[in-house]
Amino acid sequence: MKLTDLHNHTTYSYDGSNSCEEIIKNAAANGISVLGICDHQFSLGARIYGYIEEINSLKKKYEGIIEIKCGIEIGTRPYPDDLILSSLEGLDYCLFESLDSQRAMDIYEFEQWIRLFDIKKGLAHTDIFALSERYGIDILKFMKKNNLFWEINTSGNYPYYYDFITNREKQKAVAESKIPVSIGSDTHWIHDFKPSKIISAHELIHKLGNPIIFT
Repeated sequence: MKLTDLHNHTTYSYDGSNSCEEIIKNAAANGISVLGICDHQFSLGARIYGYIEEINSLKKKYEGIIEIKCGIEIGTRPYPDDLILSSLEGLDYCLFESLDSQRAMDIYEFEQWIRLFDIKKGLAHTDIFALSERYGIDILKFMKKNNLFWEINTSGNYPYYYDFITNREKQKAVAESKIPVSIGSDTHWIHDFKPSKIISAHELIHKLGNPIIFT
């Protein structure tokens, strides 16, 4: 089974402890086939150009060993008014975090805003079912309409993860929707990395039959 982990932070993030290369080596040593580095947009600032350049250089260096994707994590609490869309050129994907937060931007405003992003887009740290109840919408249809994937975050810091892996009804809804998913360890320090959780999440998604981003 090909393992993908699209949520990893490096020292480009305020809360990251390892370099890009250390994250890559650790992932390769633990059987990850596709690795996404996804640092915080608000931490990167003007360094985003060097960030993209470094990761794209590492893609070439580790070609044949591990496939590397260059991503970014963008906050929605509120809309980041310092984000220059042209600076995202060279990225493979972005994760919008915590759209279910009470402080997050309105979902209809969000829907209009994300049309400006010409890369793969996903929701991270988001209980999509809670979001569905708040707005009275079918969130899975909303995601399909807007080409959004959903991240299964295995870090242990988000209750929606434990709810989803034990809730057959929600699993069935996601399976029937066929929305793509990503799996992310949300690694900030390589010593906290738990490959067993990545494996379990892949086994569940394969069982449900949903496509996994970048397999």
